[in-house]
Amino acid sequence: MPTLHKLCIAILAFNEASTIANCLDSAKFADQLLVIDAGSTDSTTSIAKSLGVEVYHHLDWQGFAIQRNRALNYCECDYIFFLDCDEIIPPKLAEEIRAAVGQGAINRGLVRWEDYVFGKHLKGIHQTKGIPRLFKVSDLVGFEGQVHEGAILRAAARTQLFRTRLIHHSRRSIHQSLLKLAQYSQLAAIKLRNSRSRSGVAAGLIHAVPRFLNLYFIKLSFLSGAEGFLYSLLVALEVFFKYCAAHYDSGPEASTPVRR
Repeated sequence: MPTLHKLCIAILAFNEASTIANCLDSAKFADQLLVIDAGSTDSTTSIAKSLGVEVYHHLDWQGFAIQRNRALNYCECDYIFFLDCDEIIPPKLAEEIRAAVGQGAINRGLVRWEDYVFGKHLKGIHQTKGIPRLFKVSDLVGFEGQVHEGAILRAAARTQLFRTRLIHHSRRSIHQSLLKLAQYSQLAAIKLRNSRSRSGVAAGLIHAVPRFLNLYFIKLSFLSGAEGFLYSLLVALEVFFKYCAAHYDSGPEASTPVRR
């Protein structure tokens, strides 16, 4: 009789009361569903618990990699899929994920985003290579890195790129986008500072301007009008302030990851 492989979906959360219910509802096909909370002060955790989800609290925020590694400690399944609160798994993607888990042949699954910014579908070409989200637990050592953290595998990657895109409500409001900009810039600055690479305003402009031009013109974000412009600008500003923060910031706030 063939082995039945089980799937865990893990969600890192912090003050996501407005999005957590839809996110969890799209993930209810999993055998195990858990939330790793970083100290939410809104109703995020109560909503998750009311839906029968396992919730674990880790208030000492040390970055995304550490939170993902903590999620692995609670995983009781053969595979784990990491889902963000601003993401929704469409039914067809759920079918693809279940099929891959059932076969048990891969140890890494990649997804691409269907981006929505400020309530509007983002047109253009984005995330063409895919983002690793599904992992075979027995082959996964853990994660490292402050932001855009990477997985360390024990074995060579056996990868599948899922056809159906993951719905991603990337920028929901200007306020949320600026909070995200501050957090990601700080985390990326920590990594940049440790690498001793060039930083400062000039370095920021050298990297940020091409990033904006690539997103807006090459990746065709201009097709989405004002929302596409804002998206491209905010991503470029994350890059710019990363280089500025790495140069100008000092003290505990410059080296200690802060969850916003």
